[in-house]
Parts: sequence; structure tokens; C-alpha cells
Amino acid sequence: MAKTEPSPLPRNTEPLPKTAKPALFFLLFLAGVVGFIALASYLVDRAIYG
Repeated sequence: MAKTEPSPLPRNTEPLPKTAKPALFFLLFLAGVVGFIALASYLVDRAIYG
């Protein structure tokens, strides 16, 4: 198998954010979704099994 040489030109990538705010907002959003699913499943469980 022939080894491929890395390209001499760097890849264009998107720069990293300067702050952690986008990641924290995303984690907060995920926590809200998980909380909503937990609340909905609790309510359905109470409605079915009393």
C-alpha cells in the first residue's frame, strides 16, 4: 500500500469561537429538552398508572 503524502497547503477551517457562550447555550438547550421529555414521561406515567 502506498503512503499518501500530506498536502502542503493548510485546510481552510472555521475559527473557534472566542468565548464558551455558544457551547453553554447548546448545553442549556439540551438540558431543557431532556427536562421536557422527563416531565412529559412523568405525566404520561401518572395518567396511565395513577
